[in-house]
Amino acid sequence: MDKVLVDTDVVIEYIKGRLELGDGVFYISEITLYELLRGFADVEKSKKLLEDIFVVVWNDNAVLQKAAEIYRELKSRGVTISDADIIIAATAIVKNIPLWTRNIRHFAPLRKYGLKLYSGARMQ
Repeated sequence: MDKVLVDTDVVIEYIKGRLELGDGVFYISEITLYELLRGFADVEKSKKLLEDIFVVVWNDNAVLQKAAEIYRELKSRGVTISDADIIIAATAIVKNIPLWTRNIRHFAPLRKYGLKLYSGARMQ
């Protein structure tokens, strides 16, 4: 594995010592960074530690446009997926980085937009 975008749930498992990341370059979306930081008492120290482990991918116009496109299409079909998950998926799609998540069910519908999922052992 060269690089992978790590979802919030996987980072939490790593922080709790229940999961090893292995070799590679690990990225997190700024949305994941936000989701994690809101749970820590010392935000500044936690942010630095996370940034030492993960490369933070900041949203740019391409990510936001892709997220809005996905949201509109899903809404037109009556499908509801959280904004956070849509933005994380759009980040993975636009940056062409597979997403490592344990919430496959949440992200599976986004494969049709080009999302590649990584299970920790293999691509799905």
